[in-house]
Amino acid sequence: MSPLLIALLGVLLVPLFAGTWRASLVGLAAQGLLMAWIAYRLDWQPSSPGYWVELFDLAVIRGVGIPLVFYRVLREQRVPARNDAIPPNLLSWTLALACVLVSFSFAGRVIEAEEDSRTLVAVACAGLMLGFLTLATQADRFSQMTAAMRIENAIALFELGSGGHDEALPVRLGQIAVLLATVALFRRYLRTSAPAERSESTGAEAPTL
Repeated sequence: MSPLLIALLGVLLVPLFAGTWRASLVGLAAQGLLMAWIAYRLDWQPSSPGYWVELFDLAVIRGVGIPLVFYRVLREQRVPARNDAIPPNLLSWTLALACVLVSFSFAGRVIEAEEDSRTLVAVACAGLMLGFLTLATQADRFSQMTAAMRIENAIALFELGSGGHDEALPVRLGQIAVLLATVALFRRYLRTSAPAERSESTGAEAPTL
């Protein structure tokens, strides 16, 4: 499972350096799909309804639905391609790499189990810290929304290691309902935000319609 976790760490980092909103959405999609694969590899339980609900949440909602919702809104508004998840400078990139190193150091100190468990906790912590880094350094709505989704995915990844699908089914369905309501709220805010506002935050000129 370690190669999947390393791949997940990669899709957490690459959008921070790519600097486009499409890269951010591809990163969110890859996070959801990789977490679904990790859930499958961790504990195959075809007889458990909670297991299938968890796979649906990770693969369909997080891996396809949420990125597609954001993509359609941004495409309709003809938003400029440039959108930095973190400021494009050496300090921000150093902080991002430091978050990863601190996460692996933390996991090595608090987890004494096998290597896969330590790596899972380390990647979850890295996703959480990178999400907070984006929240702290970017003010435009789209970056703040994708950062919130990064944090939510990091929490979901941590739950995978603790048997998240063992929760009562109504609780799991309630969590999904809250996630969908949050995305609907984000979509509404994103649709009402002026393209010029996001263009100004990325240093690009607003498109002429």
